[in-house]
Amino acid sequence: MNINNLGLLNMLGAIINEEEDSSDKAISEYLLQHLETIESLTINEIVDQAFVSHSSLRRFCNKLGYKNFSELKDSFTDIAFPSNLHLREFEALGKYREELKLEITDMITDMNQMVDNQTIEYVVDLIYKHKEIFFISANNTTSNLLKFQQELFYANKIIRVINSNYNNDFINKISKPESLIFVVSVSGVFAEQVYDIMDEIKGQKILITANRNKEFINPYNEVIYLSEKDVNSDSLGALGKYGITYLFDLISEHYIYKYRS
Repeated sequence: MNINNLGLLNMLGAIINEEEDSSDKAISEYLLQHLETIESLTINEIVDQAFVSHSSLRRFCNKLGYKNFSELKDSFTDIAFPSNLHLREFEALGKYREELKLEITDMITDMNQMVDNQTIEYVVDLIYKHKEIFFISANNTTSNLLKFQQELFYANKIIRVINSNYNNDFINKISKPESLIFVVSVSGVFAEQVYDIMDEIKGQKILITANRNKEFINPYNEVIYLSEKDVNSDSLGALGKYGITYLFDLISEHYIYKYRS
């Protein structure tokens, strides 16, 4: 899998949110409206139906980090979507509400045992002591990390969030002995994709995950597990949706309490 795939929805979302009446917006909307048949889409169909030129489609693919439309099309897999949507069975509202309430309650109890006050204190102190701090993730935790980044601004602390540009040259710029690097990958998919890159990067590297697979943890100095159970048992995707929000709320609140002057 191309590492760009894991930030693809971010890039398409940014185009739709920020651009007006552009070829890129027209292409993005057409692709998202035809996800179920995207494997059979042709270049000519997009050109005709989205009212764009062949050159516009080619530039669009290049802009997103793909060599051509075929490579971009192949990247639209279920795994690019957040909250384990590809693993879930969807229920009627009343049943889902009850299941989600129980799931969130159990998740918080589990997380409080795995990520205790001592761990939060440790992470907060690390962030305070380091100047070069990077949080790297795929699209499923982007909004949480950007909110966390803004909350730390309130305490005069600057961190960097890398959430869409996953090319090797860009990530390698963070490779410094004095860097503090957090990779947030609840499902473990993103951690697998950046394994080789993280293995070469210098700095103190910490993985935050709920995946108990030991194969991709070697590049890291430390691993913070969000749950005692493996992420595959999180059928509702509660850890990715609510667990990350809970974790970073604890970290930011304690950082501001302890270090805001």
